[in-house]
This record gives sequence, C-alpha cells and structure tokens, in this order.
Amino acid sequence: MQSIIVAPSLDSSRNVSGVSAVTTFIIANNESCDYIHFLQGKSDDEKGGLHRVSRILKTYKAWKRMLREHHGAIVHYNFPLDAFSIIRDYPFMRKSVKSGRHTIIHLHGGLFLFKDKKPFLLNMLLKKVFSWDARFIVLSEKEKQRLKDDYNPEEVYVLPNCIDLSIASKFQRTDNPDSMHILYLGRIEPNKGMDYMLEAARKMKEKGEQFVLHFAGIEQKGCNYIDRFQTQLGDQFIYEGVVSGEKKDCLLQLCDVFLLPSFYEGLPMSLLECMSFGMVPVTTNVGSISDFVKDGETGLFIQLRDADGIVDAISRLANDIQLRKSISANAKDIIFRKLQPKEYVRKLNDIYSR
Repeated sequence: MQSIIVAPSLDSSRNVSGVSAVTTFIIANNESCDYIHFLQGKSDDEKGGLHRVSRILKTYKAWKRMLREHHGAIVHYNFPLDAFSIIRDYPFMRKSVKSGRHTIIHLHGGLFLFKDKKPFLLNMLLKKVFSWDARFIVLSEKEKQRLKDDYNPEEVYVLPNCIDLSIASKFQRTDNPDSMHILYLGRIEPNKGMDYMLEAARKMKEKGEQFVLHFAGIEQKGCNYIDRFQTQLGDQFIYEGVVSGEKKDCLLQLCDVFLLPSFYEGLPMSLLECMSFGMVPVTTNVGSISDFVKDGETGLFIQLRDADGIVDAISRLANDIQLRKSISANAKDIIFRKLQPKEYVRKLNDIYSR
C-alpha cells in the first residue's frame, strides 16, 4: 500500500508541530504502508508575507505533479482547522478529491473546530470540504459529534493520537523533594495562554513558592515571551530550546507538572507524552483533552484566561503530595490503557482499506 501523507517539515530541529509529530509517529510505526511525505506548511525559521504566497503557488504545482506521478497512492491529508490552513489547504484537497483519488482528511483541532460562529468564507469552504466523497479522521467522539451537527459528513472515523511508549514504560516516577518542576512543551505563542502563565508564575514567585518553570519549543517571531519570563522569574525559569530524543526523555522524567493553559487544541501529542511519564497535567478543557484528562483523577482543569486558577492548581499539587502521587499514577495508567501503537496502526490501516 502506498500513501502520500501531507504534513509540515518532519525535522524537529526546524519545526515544532503536533501534526509533524503525529505524521512522524505514523511513518515510523506503519510498516505495511509505503509513505511519501509531501511538504505542506512553513518551517519555524521561514519567512511569511508575500514569500509565503509565492511558496504556496509553487507547492500547488508540485502537488499536481505528485498526484500524476503516484496515481495509485492513497492521499492522507493532515488538516488543522485554523483560518490560514482552511484557505491554503482547500484547493489542494479539492484537487485530490476531484481527481478521483482515495482521500483521507485527518483533522487536528484548530480554532474553528468547535467555534459556533465562523466567518462566512471559512464556513463556506468547510461546508464544501465535508460534502466531498472523502473519509475524515477526528481525534474523539466529541469532535465527531460536532462535525455531524455542523456539516454531517458521510464517513467519520475516531482515531485518537498515539505515542511511542517504550521509554515511558521503563520509567518509575519518584518525589522531587526540593521544588516542583513545571514544563511547557510546544510552540511559544499567545494562543497557548502565555500571558496568563507569566502572570501566574510571577504571583507564585512573589508568594515564595518553590518551583522551576521549563519551556521547550520554538517561540513565534515577535512575541518576546522567553525574555519576559527570564526577566521576571530569574533562575526559576529555564529555556530548554527545542528538545528531542534523549534530551526530551530526560526533561519528561525531571518535571512533575505539565502546564497547558491553551485557548484551543486538538489532542496534543505533548500532553500524551507527558502523561505517559506520570507528569500531572494542569490544562484547560479544550478540544479532545477531556478524553484523557479527568479533573482530580488524571489531571487538573483550569479555566480559560485564568492566572489565579493556575496558581491555585499548582499550589494544590505542591501542598498535597498524596494527590500529586495519585494523579501521576492515574495519568500514566490511562495512557497505557487507551493508547497502543499496534492498535493505532491496525485501525488506521482499516480506514485505508475501506
């Protein structure tokens, strides 16, 4: 079986992307499929603006050539529902479907998945997308129901993201007696709740809380968050850069809490990875996160744009060791019960075979 899989750069040193992480996992684990990666999306160090328009036009020509050269391949198109992706990806997906290709459109969250009021143009494009003769993959039953309610596509399959568990399966978490290590792992940009994270961390420092906040990922250009955190937190903040491999595993073993006050998500790979190592997630209840995070059992929920809620959750974990141990064990357990790479691949290949 051959599949053209569409995703941003898979080089983690150049691009921090949940879609790239999912794609890398699929290619590494699905040995029964011969994948051809088609690069769609700019890397973190690439220019935007008019340069981006020129690149998309060149990419579309390459896309038509790719479809001609691999006329028997399934198309697996990764599709986040944010404004730019909807507009950019529409003609690419349309070309695949209208050419009679077997097309699977794999949704990865985004602002407009659960948004009630969508701009006219975006809503019109989404109506067309979900009317096509294609198969759609979503991350949870919650997402499937929302798509059915909004657009009623014909074939929708639920396939939660999956992760490699080999290192996490050998790790046993022990208490950190000195201070709590808190991790944010992902793209450093406003929609991840950075401003509220900074306000919360500043308040915790003023209260004399013993913690170290670690950031791992690439900062969106023009944000200046890393400098602001370093200035206000001093040695209670460490920027780890982009992490992968052994360095990433060591960081996941060191940290106690995964903090994600995001405004919208799909099902973050970073969340699943951190939970697999027994880290306690403190997160907003957005996207499909509630399929794995149960408040007080496998994590703690905080409200959107609520710095005080972050402070309260971290203080609660710092002051209640038994709660922290219980949530840590439960978080790891739910990942190992619900996510197994071989089962993920079996379900994916079943969708392909249809």
